[in-house]
Amino acid sequence: MKKSAGKLFATGFLKSFLFFVFFFAVSLLSYRLVVHFLDIEDGGYEEFIPPVEKQQPITEARLDDVSKHLIYCVDEDDGSIKKIVLEILDCKKVKLFYITIPIKTKLTLSDSLHSKLVLIKPSIPQFLKLSAITGYIPKEIAYEYGVLIIEELLNIQISYYSVVPSSLYETVFTGKNNINNSSEDGYPKEVFSDGFIEFLHSIDTETQLRSYIKDIYNMIYSNLSYEDKLNYMETYLKIQGKDIHFDLIAGTDSNSAYTIDYSKASMQLKSYMGDYIGE
Repeated sequence: MKKSAGKLFATGFLKSFLFFVFFFAVSLLSYRLVVHFLDIEDGGYEEFIPPVEKQQPITEARLDDVSKHLIYCVDEDDGSIKKIVLEILDCKKVKLFYITIPIKTKLTLSDSLHSKLVLIKPSIPQFLKLSAITGYIPKEIAYEYGVLIIEELLNIQISYYSVVPSSLYETVFTGKNNINNSSEDGYPKEVFSDGFIEFLHSIDTETQLRSYIKDIYNMIYSNLSYEDKLNYMETYLKIQGKDIHFDLIAGTDSNSAYTIDYSKASMQLKSYMGDYIGE
């Protein structure tokens, strides 16, 4: 006698259900045996989440006997670079130098550095001016890559850098025509303002200088920490006015660009840093 469709469905469903129960029981038993014999804690499972890699700094600050401090004067609204000054502090000879690097300096990026920057901004040219750095590179990393560009341009190792808003920068520095420059008009070099010179005369103690540095650090960004900056405080206090020098990186100025004379610039920097020029 033929079975009804309902009975056939019920029989098939029951067989499937019993098979599923049997399969589940065997699987559970196998799992329990593995846990028991291998002494594995039965704590379920944890989803594997790959660790997030910490972004490595492009450049790292360092403390040097002859420190090379790159100072960026930047626009407070868009972060564009307005001026660049290299501060060289010789802790052994107790001398301080400020070298102006014109932002309209034209340069050629090396193939290796250019290939890195192309990954950030494919349209960045290999031939450009220093003023174009923040135009091609996001300002979050522009100043660090600017350090690499300056290092390559001048063949030196920068110790650390600082980003200074123009309103603060202009209380410290002012432009002065460089009468020793061979170009017709002469690109102005940066020197201390009269107001800042007067302020320096008022600093006599370590406490005063420490307080000033702390105030400055609240207004700028530097990859050298405030605590590390204090390592240079003793030298700053010892420096006499006659041992502070201002200069313009050797080169030729024109209306459109500044061209560094690499031979003269190398001798110029060596006269300030001696054997520390490439360190």
